[in-house]
Amino acid sequence: MFDSTNARWGLFIACHPIRHILISLLFVLALSIHLINLRIEYDIRASFSPKNSKAMREERIYQQFYNLSNSPLRSFVLFSAKDGGSMLRPAHLREVLSLDAEVNGQVLRRDSTTGMRVCDPLCSLNGPFHLVAKALLPSNRSLQLGANSSSLSSAPLLLDYPIASFHGSDLFLGGHILGVQTANHTFANNNSRIVSAQKIILWYFNRADTVKTKKRMRELNLKLFDEAQIGDRLNGVKFEVFGDDIANSEMIRGAIQATILMSIGFILLLLFVTFVIFRLLSASPVPLLSVLCVVAVAILCPLLSSLAAFGLCTWMGNPLYTIMCVTPFLIAGVGVDDAFIMLQSWQHHRAIGCPRQRLSLVMVHVGPSITITSLTNTIAFGIGFFTPTPQMSLFCLCTSIAVFIDYLLTFTLLCPVVVLLSSHQCSAVVVADDDQQQKHPPLLLTAAASPPAVPSSADGAEATGGKMPPSAAALPCRPVMFMPSSPPRSSPLHPTPPPWVHRYARFLHSARGRLAALCVAALMYAVGTSGVLRLNSSFEPSKAFPSDSPLASSMSSLREVFEEFFPIQVIVNRPPNISDHAQYAEFNAMVAQLEALPESWGDRRTLLWLRQYEQFDRRTDKFWRSLGFAKHRQYSLGYENLAFFLDQLGHPPAIKTEEVAQRVGDAKDKQLRVTAFQFTIVVRHMTEWWNRAVVEEKVRAILDRFPKFNATLHDGDAAILNMLLTVKSDLIGSIAVTIVCMAVVCSLFIYSRLGVGAIALCITSICFTLVGVLSWCGADLDPVTMVDVLLATGFSVDYTAHVAHQYHTKKGTSTDRIAHSLHEMCPPMLQAGISTALCMLPLAFVPTYAIVAFAKTIFAVISIGLLHGLFLLPVLLCALPEEKRNQRKSKEMEERRRERGGGGGKQEEEERLGEEERE
Repeated sequence: MFDSTNARWGLFIACHPIRHILISLLFVLALSIHLINLRIEYDIRASFSPKNSKAMREERIYQQFYNLSNSPLRSFVLFSAKDGGSMLRPAHLREVLSLDAEVNGQVLRRDSTTGMRVCDPLCSLNGPFHLVAKALLPSNRSLQLGANSSSLSSAPLLLDYPIASFHGSDLFLGGHILGVQTANHTFANNNSRIVSAQKIILWYFNRADTVKTKKRMRELNLKLFDEAQIGDRLNGVKFEVFGDDIANSEMIRGAIQATILMSIGFILLLLFVTFVIFRLLSASPVPLLSVLCVVAVAILCPLLSSLAAFGLCTWMGNPLYTIMCVTPFLIAGVGVDDAFIMLQSWQHHRAIGCPRQRLSLVMVHVGPSITITSLTNTIAFGIGFFTPTPQMSLFCLCTSIAVFIDYLLTFTLLCPVVVLLSSHQCSAVVVADDDQQQKHPPLLLTAAASPPAVPSSADGAEATGGKMPPSAAALPCRPVMFMPSSPPRSSPLHPTPPPWVHRYARFLHSARGRLAALCVAALMYAVGTSGVLRLNSSFEPSKAFPSDSPLASSMSSLREVFEEFFPIQVIVNRPPNISDHAQYAEFNAMVAQLEALPESWGDRRTLLWLRQYEQFDRRTDKFWRSLGFAKHRQYSLGYENLAFFLDQLGHPPAIKTEEVAQRVGDAKDKQLRVTAFQFTIVVRHMTEWWNRAVVEEKVRAILDRFPKFNATLHDGDAAILNMLLTVKSDLIGSIAVTIVCMAVVCSLFIYSRLGVGAIALCITSICFTLVGVLSWCGADLDPVTMVDVLLATGFSVDYTAHVAHQYHTKKGTSTDRIAHSLHEMCPPMLQAGISTALCMLPLAFVPTYAIVAFAKTIFAVISIGLLHGLFLLPVLLCALPEEKRNQRKSKEMEERRRERGGGGGKQEEEERLGEEERE
């Protein structure tokens, strides 16, 4: 069925080449026109945050709690002394405050559209530090403090670490001062027990409601980032700036670097394709212009398919991510493989003078191989679309679409061009006269004098020693219905391979070859197994931007911060009724379990306002009792004093309240009721993202045990952290599904269950070895590696399906079939590997983890794939029991043919077909 379809399609393309070219170009244009609505996503967090994950639900609750329209942008500045001393010296504090004042001047501005301050509702994040600075600076110096801390600066303050005392209430300083040394006594000059502090960190919050606000804050962050690299902004203080805008900017810089270097790879690819096509056409006097035209179309097909894929993704409403700059070059490196295979087969059939019949046979000969590899690549990339990371998911979708469109363009654009350039005389007869060829030179790939041995069609015709019958060369070129009634079981052998190919085939079939294959496989699996066992789950956003970025080098400083201080915010959406002793005790039990985590600092550093309120309420009740009020009433915790408490704190945004009417005796009174609030658990040892993911999953498990309070945690990086916990199972499941899909596709074109099983086994072997090799190359088990391995799974078919398909369509002994299969497919496979490697080679010099990991994956799968396709798979095919039975049958039929003296060919063919049908 497939051979009949390919033959018809080849004839149809050859009969209407211009129409196919025009339709192909119009198709690409129709899809590409949607690029006018192109939108590029630069936000690194949006690029790695799944849309429907548990973490995104938590993010939506966080936005609703703080009345945000979208996810806020965060930034923070880390200060340290240039001389390595304490940051609490007056001169250093003044420099910190000067930089803080500049940032506050921007974040405290009101947006002209929303009327809100940029930092609302978290403008007082740095209030505790302002109090410390005010207490430690000389009293005769007037400083411009933040508006939210100026009202607190005159209050009595006892400095201690990590908890200071302000107005008799606890004030947590662990989020702003790090590397602190304390004394056992209080210094009288500043009412402090703090001796020194190595670092100061200030946090800033940006609502990011409007484009104007985003742009203004982005410019400020980038300005400070550049000044931090120069290092002369402050005299005695060194500062480092971290923020989403800076990470986005560095990610864009990495994408630009990759694009520039990949342009070099594209030039190398162009030169290699030109060389290969010139070499393919060297057997015929081909005009230079025709060769250049074929080269241009062979390169243009993958580029046009990438353009159409971008347009289709844009039409579906998706943004484009920076990593997708790799797609055109990847498709160019992979797409020319189909062109190599098609042109190689076109040359093998060069004795056929009619381009229509010639293209029909080419389609029958290599159409299944190209279809297998293209469909499996499309499926592999398509399965990658279901990865949770939006950036990698859309990259896979776009590449999958581009691969499929390139597959179509290979037949609807490249083949028509080759047909048009081959001959303008469809009814021409092949003439073996040198003078006649000089008068009418072929434009491209026309039959040469004394045509060499070529395969006949795959219709089950009698093989004539590998030579085309003389009458076949003189057939008139007219539409021929090439429709075998059933898929051919085998096809005649191609021209006799060189002697060294036969020697290599005999080696593959020998015991020495099998022993060598066993040793190679053992070594390969040893490397793969050791690499898989040492693979760690880890991921950081820094993997998305260049490693030579100052931001990447500053990550070590950030790790020191997270080693000592990392906040986990918990939002309680159904607060407990503190008047209900049992319910309040249950809530405290939940908090106690959170504080009992090994990574937690305990209740000493938990920021829970209810504890301060309970102390305040008890002091208030004691005060009224001292005045003689309510002496005989038993104390009961309640929200009666909440309004006064919140007034003292300045109504912090972390506590949401509403007024409710309450009857007191015969009178009605209004009382505040808490509707939601947020508290913070402070943990440590969070330098590794895997640790963060595990700890946050523990927190979720504890919160789930108390559904009554509907509590959720929030971490801006939670979406990425969640993926680390499931990436291993996702990778195994995705690979399994991909291999099954590829086996199904191969079974449609290869009529041997053992052959399909051998392909599936080789694909599994390639994937397993690839993961181990990537581990030894420094890769981590993260979403980037998962997508890379899925893509490599698709590429692995390119190095297995071609040989297996050709092997199962040949006649003769297994040694002869392997020899002819390798002779036909080895050059295109090597050309495909080299072309892809050349295109991806410059990516190895891009200092971005995600891109370098992709390049390493390509190089590894090319090497491992060629090893399997040219050595391990042929050995496996020769060792299959079914193939041995076929070999014995072929030998018996050959002996019968010799006994009959070459006669009875038709009867012998019928007997062979009957035996195969009975089998």
